[in-house]
Amino acid sequence: MCRLMAFASLTETTLPSFVGKEFPEFVELSKAHRDGWGLALASREGARVTKTSQSAAESPSFTDTVFSQTSSAGLLHFRWASPGLEVTDKNSHPFHYGDIAMIHNGAVTPYESLIPRIDSELLTLRNGDTDSELYFLFVLTMIHRSNFLDGVRAAIRTIKSEFDYSSINSMFFNNDYLVVVSEHNLNRIPAEGKEDYYELRYRLTDEGIVAASSGWKQDGWKLLENHQLLIYDRKNKSHTLESI
Repeated sequence: MCRLMAFASLTETTLPSFVGKEFPEFVELSKAHRDGWGLALASREGARVTKTSQSAAESPSFTDTVFSQTSSAGLLHFRWASPGLEVTDKNSHPFHYGDIAMIHNGAVTPYESLIPRIDSELLTLRNGDTDSELYFLFVLTMIHRSNFLDGVRAAIRTIKSEFDYSSINSMFFNNDYLVVVSEHNLNRIPAEGKEDYYELRYRLTDEGIVAASSGWKQDGWKLLENHQLLIYDRKNKSHTLESI
């Protein structure tokens, strides 16, 4: 299980600067979600990803990286490994391909159940052994058959209707969009988690959007309801909500 954060901004900035003074409260969540951290930032050359199996709260490079690297969009992930999955750099999020990056909270079970639905050439990109990476490769499979938004939609709806999962809460970006997915099973909240564990909230301003998992101060943020998809257009700064 994990904590997720995403942002898209009108101008290049660091994630902590965009979030504001409450950002250290979010970082505190990495003391429990201590099995790795990762940051993906959008760039013209493609997604730039830094990730490690260290806890963000204990990683010497976390502060240097997150507080210094700028972008107009990014994803931040704190990992709490699912049972039976290794704590390694390869299993840390984000996962990326070209200009596309993704982070996930939850589990699709059995962990390898998505393999038959992934195009063989994309399956060769697999580096770790997590269901989350397979989820990403399945999304890429669907994107390659259509386009970014339709591929994300199709993958999410297929998993919802055909697979077993605790949560497929996730966040994606490419050069054009930021997408936040709220899709989880309220009967499968981790024993250590509170009732709002899977909730995602977002804040829209004139400068852009930030979205994140629960567990810290989010006064004034809007709840992204379960079974909803938020699509933020990075070009015209508009957003839409869709049912999953």
